[in-house]
Amino acid sequence: MSGWHIRMRRLFAADGRAVIVALDHGQHKGNLPGLSPFRETLRQVVEAGADGLILNPGAMRVGVEVCDRNVSLILRVTGASTDRDPCFDYHRLILPVEDAVAAGADAVIAMAFVGGKGEAPSLAQLARVASACRRWGMPLIAEMLMSVPERFHDLEWIEPATRVAYELGADVVKVYGASEEGFDKLVRECPVPVLAAGGPGGDDPIALARKVIASGAAGVAFGRSVFGSHDPGTVVRRLVEVVHGAKGGAHVDR
Repeated sequence: MSGWHIRMRRLFAADGRAVIVALDHGQHKGNLPGLSPFRETLRQVVEAGADGLILNPGAMRVGVEVCDRNVSLILRVTGASTDRDPCFDYHRLILPVEDAVAAGADAVIAMAFVGGKGEAPSLAQLARVASACRRWGMPLIAEMLMSVPERFHDLEWIEPATRVAYELGADVVKVYGASEEGFDKLVRECPVPVLAAGGPGGDDPIALARKVIASGAAGVAFGRSVFGSHDPGTVVRRLVEVVHGAKGGAHVDR
């Protein structure tokens, strides 16, 4: 069994699904409510049964200290852009894949943008990250984001972007649009597991998770709807019930 297979087994529970909590927003948006005190938020979501966490390189150190062996650590390797930048259409590489291996990550996540001036460089970068991931046996989650605001949840844009991610070498794809009619078709036609993103909207995360699982997706990767709530632990526990069923989803033996 290769390193890639071992890490993929850590990424998803035995039922092939995952509840992942994205805690990487601080790199772009700063000190959002719920991200401080950061260690306490981490503790709550881990104790509530999250399968995985998306973290930036600096926060990874805290994640390693707080997480037990049944939580996968997903390291963001692209970024270097804040919400003060008026041209949020392209992430730069902030960490080489080999550094993610050294840090003990179970997977890496890279963002690519579609529909703006940053599309070509960000897709080329995604392909380079995928190549490095193959060399190092590291699973790659591609987070595909539409650069045009009014297309953010438009499946006519998201569907081809999902296929592009697969064609460039992604092992898992994280996308928006789960609340839209036809998301199940996107999931069926994607050759790799799909994780649904939540976003800052007013959607009830539990109701959205039900739609996600009904569509056949591999799970959720929610951020602000979890850490921004008054009780992140309760939100995660309810997500686990929806994604894995009442008994929860045990990870495979590691």
